[in-house]
Amino acid sequence: MRLIKRQTTNLRSITGKGVQYDIDNQVIVDSARALVVPKGVEGERPGETGITTGAIEGQIRYNTTSNELEAYQAGAWRNIRFKEPNQNPGIVKQTFGPGDATETVFGLLDSGDANYPVPASADNVLVLIENVLQISTTNYTLEQSDGTNVPSVGPNPPYAAGWYIVFQSPVPLGKFVTVIHNFDK
Repeated sequence: MRLIKRQTTNLRSITGKGVQYDIDNQVIVDSARALVVPKGVEGERPGETGITTGAIEGQIRYNTTSNELEAYQAGAWRNIRFKEPNQNPGIVKQTFGPGDATETVFGLLDSGDANYPVPASADNVLVLIENVLQISTTNYTLEQSDGTNVPSVGPNPPYAAGWYIVFQSPVPLGKFVTVIHNFDK
């Protein structure tokens, strides 16, 4: 007679490798290969319309709609970030201008990285006029144009679709604007 010392779900052998549950409430996956997590389209998540069981904090699954690993956290499904930022170009320096004493909108910001196309906020951007550092929300904001008239505060609309630095007052005549971004990727 064999004495069973631990619970296991291994279908091959009660003493072999597999998923084990130990005395300390730990689930142990004893394998050198891989763990396959549940997967499916976005509409098949727990808690979605037509799914009888609700989502529970800490659930993990692979979303085949977005091709992302996701977890249920703080009441919402969130992607588990695993994509490393594109190291080329890395931190980006763009120079715009020169100022003409009327223009307040400078851009189009181009990070060169499809996964991180724009800074998360104006605080994640260094903006200089000549050699003077500008302060976000005091001297400039980060605004998106839809390709028609936003940002509408500039004197030369329409602006191409994308993200721009918008100053509170015009950039002085002949002064260049330098924008350094991609710190937050």
